[in-house]
Amino acid sequence: MKLLFVGDVMLGRLVNEVLKGKPPAYPWGDTLSLLRDTDVRICNLECVLSDWGTPWSATPKVFHFRSDAKNVQTLTTAHIDAVSLANNHVLDFEYEGLFHMMNTLQEAGIHYAGAGATLREASAPAIWSVNGKTIGLLAFTDNEPAWSATDEQPGVWYVPIELHEKRAEQLFEVVRRTKEDVDILVVSAHWGPNWGYVPPAEHPPFAHALIDAGADVIFGHSGHVIR
Repeated sequence: MKLLFVGDVMLGRLVNEVLKGKPPAYPWGDTLSLLRDTDVRICNLECVLSDWGTPWSATPKVFHFRSDAKNVQTLTTAHIDAVSLANNHVLDFEYEGLFHMMNTLQEAGIHYAGAGATLREASAPAIWSVNGKTIGLLAFTDNEPAWSATDEQPGVWYVPIELHEKRAEQLFEVVRRTKEDVDILVVSAHWGPNWGYVPPAEHPPFAHALIDAGADVIFGHSGHVIR
């Protein structure tokens, strides 16, 4: 079983403009053959794929990343199986943009995890089968606490990186339960600040706790570089 992970995929801004006149595969360049020659492909979708919604304004935010909904074809042409939506850009265009994107992904046959209409939805795993194996994806972030999903509010699965914090303990329990139902469990973590090549000190012990709970792969991103 060959798994391939792509970090922060941002199809907005100038990429969105270029895609108005280029084929969907253009952003992948010469990596497309690598993406297609594997069994499982997962990325962090660091933008809103939607033609709906207005820029987030409830709390201060500098960057708002949006790509036309049609650009979901950039994901399908690379055979992306699943995306993490637990990050600091999926609500850039309010709840309307998030829900439209979720519908767009579903219609394209792309699984997602990490955001939803409630905390229950945001913390639910994406599960699918590949070559006789069951793959599970959970996704959380320690970015944008104001976007934290609740029982009544849409948002992302927000988890502080503190080992004994209540929400962290709930994450570990979801990992344990999900691992019982899948062969390979990937936990996507959109954590820490941008840039910087050294992981924050709290990340390795937290990742080990996730592994002890049952995670087979910790898919970390947010830095925009390899840490």
